[in-house]
Amino acid sequence: MTMTPSDILTPRLRLRAMGAEFLAASADGRDIDELSSLIGLKVATAWLREADLAALRLHDVTTDPASLPWSVRALALRGSGEMVGHAGFHSRPAPDYLAPYAADAVEIGYTIYPRHRRQGLARETLVALIRWAHVEQGVPRFVASVSPDNLASCALLASAGFRRIASFIDEIDGLEYVLLLDAPDVPRLLGM
Repeated sequence: MTMTPSDILTPRLRLRAMGAEFLAASADGRDIDELSSLIGLKVATAWLREADLAALRLHDVTTDPASLPWSVRALALRGSGEMVGHAGFHSRPAPDYLAPYAADAVEIGYTIYPRHRRQGLARETLVALIRWAHVEQGVPRFVASVSPDNLASCALLASAGFRRIASFIDEIDGLEYVLLLDAPDVPRLLGM
């Protein structure tokens, strides 16, 4: 039996791991009340459109239970428990697909739902995940992929110290930039 990872806390957010039961219910299209009960948060209706992501991460955590702390987490306001987005890592550290860019890195991703954007929540999430992975897990470098059309995310990643190192065409999302936060820049971002 895999233990559920502890929440990652920020001043405003609770980053809660989505366990296999919650991911399975999400992939199956269960109702919002059942999902909220399973995770102990007020699940956003926007999450109901993420069944494909839930199925993908369910596959990850059932085939490799040790990946659960690295998988997708619900982002919820600490005061109300309202889910405002989701974030996490695309895999455990040092996956084969990142070897051409940074063999010892992990890829990070985040989504803030529209009505909660432009409040600094994405930056708070990004810093919290990087702090957890770097300080507690020893990950030295981080990769993010982003559409060049996502100007807000491009600006956030640049301000955090990520720099563009490559690009590729994703069969679903189109052109994506690959950005790297290199080891010397991580402590600067974290204020260490």
